[in-house]
Amino acid sequence: MLSFYVKDLGLKMLRPHDGLVELRTAGSSSEPLLVLYHDAKAEVAPEDAAGLYHYAILLPDRRTLAAAYLALRNRGVTFEGFADHLVSEALYLTDPEGNGIEIYVDRPRSEWKFDEDGRLKMSTEPLDIDSLIKESPQVPPGSLEPLPDDAKIGHIHLKVADIDRSILFYRDILGFDLMSYWGSAAFLSAGRYHHHLGINTWESLGGPGKPKTAIGLEYFIIRASQENLHELALRLTGTPFLQAQEHSQLFLSDPDSIELVIKPSS
Repeated sequence: MLSFYVKDLGLKMLRPHDGLVELRTAGSSSEPLLVLYHDAKAEVAPEDAAGLYHYAILLPDRRTLAAAYLALRNRGVTFEGFADHLVSEALYLTDPEGNGIEIYVDRPRSEWKFDEDGRLKMSTEPLDIDSLIKESPQVPPGSLEPLPDDAKIGHIHLKVADIDRSILFYRDILGFDLMSYWGSAAFLSAGRYHHHLGINTWESLGGPGKPKTAIGLEYFIIRASQENLHELALRLTGTPFLQAQEHSQLFLSDPDSIELVIKPSS
């Protein structure tokens, strides 16, 4: 895993200790992009279990997405696919343990379109690779880095057992807006972004919750204001979703036993 994330994706190890490694972009001084935790006893989850579908790394512009594509191709990384989602353009790959990764760039919000019901129009169309390559920096491919310093997690996409049940949790309890609904998938966000959270049942309809001992996603972090944290704490008190509350942090488990932590905004 470290060979992939350090050698291929170009991330830098930060404070490795006790089987835990924090990873961030090479020039970043901010919090880690990703944390890996080694558990030799971890098992492979059932194919239909809830859990991570992919996590998505947002790049600042199309030029850096072109550089990422060429750098990864030059390093021999295998792509799982490419897509134009109308609101964004994306590259897809997986790490050595099968965790899905999306590397993407947003289109300008002025180009996003909505239907008559106010739902954002999203799709999965072929990515124009030739057009993308024309945006790349005019330097030798070997000198390109896959991820710029200001790359960040743009969204998390989850496999769930019941779309409507998950919407009730993430929209009605946590307060995300439902931006797009496909029946077997939904996309939710704060601030009218296309999505900070994707959920689908494409592989997991009616499946079991996320196993606690399986490899894959352990938890993801959402940042919120102190005011919103306080409101959420009151709303979640007495529900099965709130696992613990410590130092202004909420430790939650969603309806599929997927864990998340809500922390104060930096």
